[in-house]
Amino acid sequence: MGRTLMPLSNCLSLTTLSGLILLLLSVPTCSGQDQPGQPPDTVPKPARAPIEWTKIQDLRPDARATDRPVKDKWAVVVGIGTFAEKPLNNGIGMDQAAREFYDYLIDPKAGRFEKDHVILITNNEATRQSILAATGPQWLGQVAGPDDLVVIFIGTHGFPAGDGNTYLCTYNSALDNLFATGISMKSFMESLRKHVNSDRIVLVLQACYSGAAELTSGAKALYKSFNIDLDKVVLGKGYVIASSSRPDQMTWGDVFSKNLVKSLREKGGLISFQEAFAAAGQRTEYDTTHDCQGCQTQTPVLKSEWTGKDLVVGVPPVSRVKALPEGAVNFLSAESHYMLASKQVAQGDLQGAIKEYQATIATDPTYANAYGDYGSVLAMKGDWAAAAEKLRQAIAIVPNDELFHANYARVLAHLGKDQESNLELNTAYTLNPKDRHVLTALSDRALKAADLGEAVRYLTEALALYPKSAALHDRMSYLLTRQGDLANALTHAEEAVALEPSSASARMNLGSILLLRGKINDAITSYQAAIRLEPANCDAHYLLGSALEAKGDREGAINELNVFMSMCKTDDPKGLDAQRRLAKLMSEK
Repeated sequence: MGRTLMPLSNCLSLTTLSGLILLLLSVPTCSGQDQPGQPPDTVPKPARAPIEWTKIQDLRPDARATDRPVKDKWAVVVGIGTFAEKPLNNGIGMDQAAREFYDYLIDPKAGRFEKDHVILITNNEATRQSILAATGPQWLGQVAGPDDLVVIFIGTHGFPAGDGNTYLCTYNSALDNLFATGISMKSFMESLRKHVNSDRIVLVLQACYSGAAELTSGAKALYKSFNIDLDKVVLGKGYVIASSSRPDQMTWGDVFSKNLVKSLREKGGLISFQEAFAAAGQRTEYDTTHDCQGCQTQTPVLKSEWTGKDLVVGVPPVSRVKALPEGAVNFLSAESHYMLASKQVAQGDLQGAIKEYQATIATDPTYANAYGDYGSVLAMKGDWAAAAEKLRQAIAIVPNDELFHANYARVLAHLGKDQESNLELNTAYTLNPKDRHVLTALSDRALKAADLGEAVRYLTEALALYPKSAALHDRMSYLLTRQGDLANALTHAEEAVALEPSSASARMNLGSILLLRGKINDAITSYQAAIRLEPANCDAHYLLGSALEAKGDREGAINELNVFMSMCKTDDPKGLDAQRRLAKLMSEK
């Protein structure tokens, strides 16, 4: 289920839970080239070795050596080929790559994982919370023991951001709020260390850099990087992480994962991971420089501190769990109801979704996401009191979930409990100061309290994260206008129009600032552009009438104000002003 922040500002409408916030602007750069053919048996040795052994910080100094028998094996496989955000859908078959890796793992002659020991999550099931739940306390945290081997495969888009972190896109990641809806590698590794008991974890990342994500989110990169920089990822004893390419390289389709699966199947699946990775790395470099049209060299990278015998993923476990823990069984059963509820919300069947949320909670009363999303659906139906109760229950189970607090704040605001709403909003900000919607809501709250300085401060923080957001520039121009800083207000208004030329709102805002600065002709041009974009926008006609009146064009002003009067609602407060001005203009004839 795509847990989406319910907008906290009156200027924003309540979004659907599946996070279907669609942006039109994208420049996807993860190649969807035709798959390369197989290289010859003897592959030329690459100029650079694909394996980089890096000494890393030992976060578990008391952990035992990894040179001991593997008791049991568990895995989570994630692949997203279709995203809710259409700009991310560029034809890369990461879902198919995940299925191929899954098939290798459960093959009794290769990976030798029990089928019920592997979770496969693809496409609309691969939401942020489902990935974190499967790799965190609700699945791996319950089943994996200290003597077990854990393998995690993730195939998705990723991008380096200005905060020095790399973010992985989930199915429901919103490009206009990726710092809150994506998964940062830093937080992901922290979650693994916190929740998974095993100190033998293999993480395979096939993360295609997405120009679309950086462009539309505006999360500017402060360094030239395309893929995950493993030097910035802190591991621990027994951790192995394989990335599909160097940080300054592109990942071309699923070339790496195909080669890795092929190599891991060699020797009846009993090949060491290091040897298989080296072979896959060589073949990937060969493929991307010889057989992939338009591709550039792609060199996979491995980071590890592994003691004792070589890691063999396909090694038979010395013992197998005959029955999954009750909590894990409940999670799997509840998850099926929860996923169905997600689909029903996306289809607009809110009542059907509610029944599935109820079934989820009945199966697993600790399933916090079900309470949270149930509350959000109730809010969509206008049942604010019941929504508040469900969100309270979600917070009681997971107190540090920023989204629960943010959504609860909005519900409390609708119930008129402003003081409690402000407390929840502040908590959400403390938990995640990079959530764009929370920052915008805090700015709006400060504006309502007539604290323009505080309103500008929060919006400045949001723009630092999303400098290419037309909506944020538009909003900032309004605040600066209220402060009397017309010069900077004009700069932001012009930037908003440059970023989103098709926005009538941005054109109208720009026109108003130009009018205040005495640039009447430019203001008229901007208002006229807004009307061409939205002919039925009554406010645009009202503003154009005002500008024409200021210019002395009486006939033009009368015409636009009459158009406004024919379109506006009877309770529009501008109606009385328009009538007064029309009467004055007519009397001057």
